[in-house]
Amino acid sequence: MLKSYLITTLRTIRKSPLSSFINIFGLAVGLGVAIMVYAFLDLDLGTDQFHENREEIFLSTSFLERSGEVAQHGVTPAPYAEVLRNDFPQIERVVRIERRTGILKNGLSVFNETFTFTDPGFLDMFTFPLASGNKAALNQPNKIILSHQTAIKYFGDKNPVGEAMTFDFESKKYTFEVAGVAEPFPRKSSLQFSVLVNFEQLELIDSDYALSDWSHFLDGVFIQVKDATAVDQILSQTGQYVSVQNEVQKDWPATSFGFMPWTRLFIEGENLRSRITGQGDSLARKILVIIASFVLVLAIFNYINIAIVSATKRLKEIGVRKVMGGTRKSLIFQFLTENVVLTLLALIFGFVLAVTLLIPGFDQLFDIGLDFNMNQPELWLFLFILVVFTGLASGAYPALYISNFSAVNIFRGRLKFGGKNNLTKAFLTFQYILAIIAIVGGILFTQNTAYQKQRDWGYDQQSTLGAFINNSDEIIQLKNRMEQHPSVDVLAPAKNNLARSTTSHIIEVLDEKHDIATLEVGPNYIETMGLNLLEGRSLEKNRATDFQNVLVNEQLAAVLNPNGAIGEQFKIDSLNYTVIGVVEDFHQWSFFDEIEPMMIKLAKEEDYQYLMMQVNASNLKRTYEDLKATWTELFPDKPFNGFYQEAELDWYFQTIDGHGKLMRYVAFICIILSCLGLYGLVSLNVASRTKEFSIRKALGATLKNLILVINKQFVVFLLIALCLGLPISYLLLSTMFDAVYAFYKPITILPFIVALVMVVLMVFITVSSLVKKVMTTSPTEGLRNE
Repeated sequence: MLKSYLITTLRTIRKSPLSSFINIFGLAVGLGVAIMVYAFLDLDLGTDQFHENREEIFLSTSFLERSGEVAQHGVTPAPYAEVLRNDFPQIERVVRIERRTGILKNGLSVFNETFTFTDPGFLDMFTFPLASGNKAALNQPNKIILSHQTAIKYFGDKNPVGEAMTFDFESKKYTFEVAGVAEPFPRKSSLQFSVLVNFEQLELIDSDYALSDWSHFLDGVFIQVKDATAVDQILSQTGQYVSVQNEVQKDWPATSFGFMPWTRLFIEGENLRSRITGQGDSLARKILVIIASFVLVLAIFNYINIAIVSATKRLKEIGVRKVMGGTRKSLIFQFLTENVVLTLLALIFGFVLAVTLLIPGFDQLFDIGLDFNMNQPELWLFLFILVVFTGLASGAYPALYISNFSAVNIFRGRLKFGGKNNLTKAFLTFQYILAIIAIVGGILFTQNTAYQKQRDWGYDQQSTLGAFINNSDEIIQLKNRMEQHPSVDVLAPAKNNLARSTTSHIIEVLDEKHDIATLEVGPNYIETMGLNLLEGRSLEKNRATDFQNVLVNEQLAAVLNPNGAIGEQFKIDSLNYTVIGVVEDFHQWSFFDEIEPMMIKLAKEEDYQYLMMQVNASNLKRTYEDLKATWTELFPDKPFNGFYQEAELDWYFQTIDGHGKLMRYVAFICIILSCLGLYGLVSLNVASRTKEFSIRKALGATLKNLILVINKQFVVFLLIALCLGLPISYLLLSTMFDAVYAFYKPITILPFIVALVMVVLMVFITVSSLVKKVMTTSPTEGLRNE
């Protein structure tokens, strides 16, 4: 029987190639998008899950209070790790991690690198196997272990084990021996390293580092337990150390300590501050699942409409089967079997579409390292569930509807096939609601991308160059040389820089504490960066009092005194600071973030790390090359670390550009699928009214008359789709924009008008294209068939 059904399915595909193509194409697109979203979820939810001890690893966290707000942080006081190691026998292993940046050299290969100082148990706790060398070498302070990528960068294909390398940290040089090279990191790894060093070496390199200081926080402390249930018991006994930490750390008092399971760390990491690992994106997961659901539902509704239309050519077959004893149950099973076969064919094409086009295209938009691994049982289980769900969802209604036909009505010609099928019209109405949402979304995201690219950053980023040197003496040397350059208008050293870093200070205003992000800068920084001073004066190095004077942005000025902040005072570490100027609000970070209260104060000369330069715009590129040449002359042993300030947010604009392109692609897919669905419904309508149209043509009806007659049948569903789709798209997309962007283009009526016009034209063109087919059919042939 099953073989017979398969043969019938193939025969149906051969006899109705157009409808079969529409069915398979629509489902293939829907399934392809679903597979692409699965690939993203597999990457996002599967990140960091490859470690063998993942169920036993926990990150030690602190619940810290800042400005009256308590938040969970992924850092803990430096001595706390030893407390965990010595006081809790349930803990099998404790691993500390602290990172430092410096210059790593091997011959002529010189690069800025991040050193990961950690305990020897790091490679026992985490699954980072070595391609060469011995992990036990991490017990020795003068040995280092390189990542695969770092080894290639310095040594090419040569095995570097036994080679000596020099680490330059704040002009102090240390020699290490390469003792191992890690295998390439799995693509699903957010905890990575360039160079591993024994933790004890940190105190030798950083003389200010003190492991006994409870006011100092480690970048990360991980514990490994044999029994995960023991963590609650450990946690119940850690409260005694809160007061110890709070005695010395007044700015960041702890309310409690905690532990976060490694298996949840990446997925829930966006709720954890000061984390050492990466984080997932729950909003992206939700949006992509919604998009995949939209497209798959559109494809399913298309299939339903086309399947019912296709049945008009099989009425005699259905009647004969019923007369020969075929039951409704057997007919339902036959149609569902045919549908599953078509869905399997669509899955094959959808799989190819996803692997060759959708997944690479999505990764090109957002550059997240998305690929596809077919060697996993979860994938095949997902595909099986997807096929079964899609096959049943798309085939159930047509099977039930078609199998209910009466053989008597079929042979007597009394079957009013699909003439008043309100359910299919409801399906198509819903399709166009989704299409309207997609079209409006594509327009709004495109407008927002253009708007944000033109948005004022609050300073002059286009004519600004910078250089980062973690050495104040070298900053001064470079400053003395570059201020002689004819294209440099003004320049300034700084400890922090816009879009790069800030310092955090607690200020006391009327006995209230506020955590304020601070730019600590040198003289002329305001002028160099083109910040707009609204009132007051700028900071001057020659005024001794200016080290206790500050500038504030409009946000902080409103906090201090909405009626005028000039002259207002507040305390930082018991010292009084006075506001001498108000700066127009500026974007310290990307437009994803709100503009927060900020202040600008003079930095100590020994803390300088940046040199910023305002350059004649016409000579920007030439000046950058001259900066590089000057750097090479002054610091031949240091890799060049200059940058265009405008390039600091390239990642952001690449991201939002990806948002716009993604939504345009989704809108295009929705338009195509909706038109296919409408084509099916109009074909059904035309097929059920062959006699009527033949009579109209015989009586002299023109093409225009038939277009009006057919189009008016769809006015109601189109009006419903527009009345529901436009307000729903506004509510949905405004909510989405609020969740994604802190600043975005105000939503106007234009995108909704464009969407309305596009949908009306889509309906008119699709319907009218079928009228031409009606006009070319002879009235005699139509009446004979009836």
